[in-house]
This record gives sequence, C-alpha cells and structure tokens, in this order.
Amino acid sequence: MTLNHANPREFWDSRFAEIDFLYGQLPNAWLYECAISLPPHGGRVLCAAEGQGRNALWLAKQGCEVHVVDISAVALEHLERRARQLGLPITCEQADLANWIAEPESYDAALLIFAHFPPAVRKHVHTQVQRALKPRGWLVLEAFSPEQLGLTSGGPRNPAWLYSAEMIAGDFAGMQIASLSQIRIRLDEGPGHQGEAAVVRLLARRIEERAE
Repeated sequence: MTLNHANPREFWDSRFAEIDFLYGQLPNAWLYECAISLPPHGGRVLCAAEGQGRNALWLAKQGCEVHVVDISAVALEHLERRARQLGLPITCEQADLANWIAEPESYDAALLIFAHFPPAVRKHVHTQVQRALKPRGWLVLEAFSPEQLGLTSGGPRNPAWLYSAEMIAGDFAGMQIASLSQIRIRLDEGPGHQGEAAVVRLLARRIEERAE
C-alpha cells in the first residue's frame, strides 16, 4: 500500500470505499514464493500497510496468527468482516505507521508488500518492523523500484518514494539477506496493480543474537 497524499487516511479510506478488492483477493506472488520460509502453523505474523488484507487472510488460512497494522479504517473494517466470516485469527490495529512503535521481538515473520513512504517515514517503518521480529524471524518485502516511473501498473509517482535494491540492502543491513533482487515482473493484482512492473524483492532473516 502506498502512502501518497497530504491526508493519507482520507485518501485510502476513499480508495478502499470505492473498490472492494483494489489489489485483488489472491496473495502477493512473492509472498507465495517465499511461503516455504515462513513460520509453521501457529506462527505469529505482522502485516504492515496491509490494506484490505489479501495477504493476511491467506496467511491465516495457512494456520498463522496474523496482526495487521494499517491507516485506513475502511480497509480494516473490510478485513475484519471477512476474517469473522471465515473464522480466521486476524487482529487489526489502525495506526499511522509514521508514528507507530512496534512491540519488540513479537513476530515470527513480517510482511511489507508495496508499502511506500517518504524517506524519513520509510526508515522509521523499516526500523520498527525489524524491531518487531523475533531472532531468526523472517521479513518478506516487495516494492516498486525507480524504473516503475515509466510504467502504468501502479505505485507512487514521486521518485523519492520508490526503492532500489541498494536502498533496501542499507535499510536492512543488520539482517541476514537470503534473497534480494531488482527485476521486471507482470502484475495481476486486482484493478490497482495490472501490467508490467519494476520491483525490488527481499527475503531476509533477523540475526539471532548470541550471548557473550
């Protein structure tokens, strides 16, 4: 989800009220590819900037206990309704991630899928997500790279809000990187993400601290 408006809550509430499944109902393809690394049944997963919850719902169906943090009340109402209908273990927290402080070492995995922010907010969010992970916890991230500016499949139009592999490597330098790539793909994720896209993908693990 991209934060790209002077009043992001109003912007995203309006967008999600207008379109029920803005980014489709299936999980993100990179998340699906990384699923083998995610915690087994009973693992606790953080989904930040998750919107209407396509990834959270899929993870909960796999047996994970999912906590979602998002700025949009409309999106979270949509997700909570679907989670109740399906009897899935999902909790929701409405918060502006620019000011959000994570509960430390509380999650077995975390998800940042197309979660775009201005530079100062990006660094804060990425720091907090790392803080939220337990030692050896996994992070799955996908975001648009600068080449996305020439494409029409979604994402912010401000180049400062797009992420390169080098930038992501710097933000998560304290983690063990299992996979990091900057590639072209074809998106088919609801009306909000359709067509050729330029993305950066990360799979990383929080390093287990060793006692001295």
